[in-house]
Amino acid sequence: MGTMTIKEARKAYTAQLDVLRNRQRKLLKEQEENDRKFQYSSKEEAWNGGSGVVIELSEEYRKRAQELQEKIDQVKEQIEEHVKLRDEVIGMEVGIANAEVAKQQGEAMQEYGEEVAKCLEIARRIANGDKVPASDEKKLMDFNMEVYMAAKNMAVMNADKEHKEYDSMWGEEEEKGENPNPHEMAGDTQISVELPDIGPEEETTE
Repeated sequence: MGTMTIKEARKAYTAQLDVLRNRQRKLLKEQEENDRKFQYSSKEEAWNGGSGVVIELSEEYRKRAQELQEKIDQVKEQIEEHVKLRDEVIGMEVGIANAEVAKQQGEAMQEYGEEVAKCLEIARRIANGDKVPASDEKKLMDFNMEVYMAAKNMAVMNADKEHKEYDSMWGEEEEKGENPNPHEMAGDTQISVELPDIGPEEETTE
């Protein structure tokens, strides 16, 4: 059991899958070649009237066929295990990315709601004939020109009242860093990973 990022784990499982699938192809090719030789030796046995030498040869091919089938079955199980483990890692990656997307969308909606509330408060202040910073007036104009004009018209009617002077609703705005890319963030998440031992590569018999 080791620790690595989801992205590294996904690549590790994929790399081992490539090795296993290549091993599977070699074994299937060797199985096909062994079956061909076995069929040939069986014909030779019939032609030679069942000579002991050819019978021994046929048994050797039968034994090799059984060994190859066992290895093929083992590799198949290893491939299935690696596909399952990789799919679990990919599922985790997608889940984390989706959660980050939802979080960022929620933050954006909350920020938008706060902006609306501020713009409406600026409109109320302007309508009362109060003085607001030019930057706040521009924010209201950008938000909704009709609301801005309505507030300015009401300000004319309230020109004789006592007025207040306000600082900006936004104050000194802090620079906000960019939200992380959800998929990159998910890929860089550290997780505990088990990479099953796939064993050394065997030399195939020609």
